[in-house]
Amino acid sequence: MSADKDRLRLIFHGAIVLLVLCLPGGSLQSQSCSVPGVGSPDSLWRQVRASGFTFCVPVSWKPGGHGHDSVDANQWKGDGTSVMWGVGRPRSGLARSTAPEVRSPIVGRGSGIVAPPAVSTQKCEPPTNTPVAVGGGLVLITQLRCDGVNWTTTGWSTQPAIYVQGEAHTTQLADLLVRIMQTIRFRSSP
Repeated sequence: MSADKDRLRLIFHGAIVLLVLCLPGGSLQSQSCSVPGVGSPDSLWRQVRASGFTFCVPVSWKPGGHGHDSVDANQWKGDGTSVMWGVGRPRSGLARSTAPEVRSPIVGRGSGIVAPPAVSTQKCEPPTNTPVAVGGGLVLITQLRCDGVNWTTTGWSTQPAIYVQGEAHTTQLADLLVRIMQTIRFRSSP
């Protein structure tokens, strides 16, 4: 009988925690995406509040951290991929880059010399850039495809300086990232 009471108490406390989190100000509360044409009755999307802008992700995606003040977490994960948002300019993913190949012998124990493993280099196609007009501003969606199967997709702007960036390993996920970038909307200043 004591085990049943403990189980009931645990369920009751879990329900209270869930209720508190779903109330206004709770971290699980989400706002549905207000961008026309995004989502469907079978595929709902939620709005992510970022610093000076918003964008939308599928409602099944989970935050990769905690939000604060009036912004949500800056990383979101789901469907086998993820995106992160930030202010300023993204550090990578806007142009082809090549890393210098450095080789030096590694001296092992004893008298043998161990060669370093072969360094692989990525072969990247020229990036594609698609401008998208959004409520008084412009977002540039840049896609960089490397090795034929790795896409880095970045939605970014210089005025204001913001970005949303993700990586995909399939064509379907790359298309999903483009749809996410197309939902970027700038917040109006008070």
